[in-house]
Parts: sequence; C-alpha cells; structure tokens
Amino acid sequence: MNNAKQTIWHKAYERALETITSLRNHCDFKYERDSKNADKVRILNAVRPTVRTYVPGTAITRDAISSTSQDITIDQFKYFNIGFDDILKAQTVPGALEASAKEGSLALAEEGDKYVASLVKAGVEAATPTIASVNGGTVTKANALDKVEDGFEVLYKNNCKVSETYWLEVAPAFHKVLRPSMTELLTNNVEMAKKGIVGKYGNANITIENLLPTGRTATGTGADDTYYNILRTEHAIAFVEQINKVEAYRPQDSFEDALKGLYAFGAKVVRPEEIVVIKTAM
Repeated sequence: MNNAKQTIWHKAYERALETITSLRNHCDFKYERDSKNADKVRILNAVRPTVRTYVPGTAITRDAISSTSQDITIDQFKYFNIGFDDILKAQTVPGALEASAKEGSLALAEEGDKYVASLVKAGVEAATPTIASVNGGTVTKANALDKVEDGFEVLYKNNCKVSETYWLEVAPAFHKVLRPSMTELLTNNVEMAKKGIVGKYGNANITIENLLPTGRTATGTGADDTYYNILRTEHAIAFVEQINKVEAYRPQDSFEDALKGLYAFGAKVVRPEEIVVIKTAM
C-alpha cells in the first residue's frame, strides 16, 4: 500500500532566516534629501582659519575664506526580477510570489550592508589607510574590554566627543566574550531590542553583525582569518538611498505575474576620523 500513501503540502511558505546585519542603519542619512535628480551629492567642508599672534600697532594678515568638498556618488544599482506562471499559480499552494517578494526586498537591503562593509575594508587595507585599526588578536573575557578601550582611545585622540553616541558592531565571537562586561543588557531594555541592540558599553550601542568585513593578519593568499569589528559614530559613513521600490507587472511575452525590485544607493566614509576597526581572530 505504499503507493496509496499521501504527501500533504503545508499551506504556507517558510521564509529563510534574516541575516543579522544593521551596518547600513548606523550611517548618516542626512544627505539623502539632496539626492533627488542627481547622480552625486557634494558635501562642503569649512576650513578652520589660521590663528596668529597679534602685535599692537602692526598690520594683520588676512586669509581668504576657503573650503574643501567631497562627493557621495550614487553608483550602486541592484535589482531582482521574478515571475510566476499562471498555470503554476493555479496548481500550487498560494503565496509563492508574495513570499519571494519579501525575500527579494530583504536581499536588496542586505546589498547596502555589504557595500558599507566593503568601504570599511577598503579604508583599512588601502596602501595609505584612511581608516585606523587596532589589532585585537584573540579576544577573551579578560581582555575584551581592553580591545574596545583601545578603539575608543583612537577616536578620542581624533577629538571625537565623549558625549557622542557610538556604534560598536561586532562579530558573534566577539560578542560572546564581551557580553559579561556590558553596562546594559538587552533583557533590561525592550526598546533596545527593537533596534537590534544587544547591549551597551558606555556610550556605545552594541550590535551583532554577520556581514562584517574580514581580512588577514598577515600577507598571503590564504583564507581570511580576521574579523573587522567596527566602532564608529553615526556621522562616520554617509548613506544615500535614491530608489527603493518593488513593482508588480504582467510580462507581454508570457502568461504570468511578475515582480521586480530596484535599489539605487551610494555611500562614503565622510569622516574617517570617527571610525576605527578592531581586528579580532576568527
């Protein structure tokens, strides 16, 4: 009677677990409003004037007002495009297209996090690094806080304010040894949990990240052996989302419903003095 046994399909679609990542969320989005009808946003930076000693009765030196600028280029374009044939739609469990659309939207959002990670990696590994780093090596419960304090030392030397709000984005392995030293835990603050914050140390909100950049502690072509944990202010990296949408449509060359999503964005490390990487062993 084996041939008479039935296979019953559950009338719902299980969704994949969402990647634990929030790198994009901790960026500065204030330049986004200027990105309409533009392929780049230019940021002007005021230059501090020279201070000189005044000698009574003598002429003073006058400097012209000057400024510097940097551009955030909107040059990242990601999309998905999925179709669901009418015949398949009629003969399968409902909800496939909707479930796939949700997965597509999440996949597009993760591209933003991956791009932020790539900018940090490039800044650390450049021939002339633009992002500072400290070597944490193998972290333990005994030395985890020392590694964080080493990172804060770099930022404070760069004149980052003690009162600033910081983000400490760590790999799960770093979080495991850092957790006992957190000054405030997730279990004590539900609002923190809603933002993905697992705890705090001083002014740093701590989040677990599975899309952190990785690298090597030594030269060579082997596999990466180091996590690049990130300590930064929300002003360190600017992020601009220009297009973020999902559209339903009917293709003319088939009998199916289809969905397509487009994500256009750009980002840049605009304040490298406000970010530091803590390298820890994988």
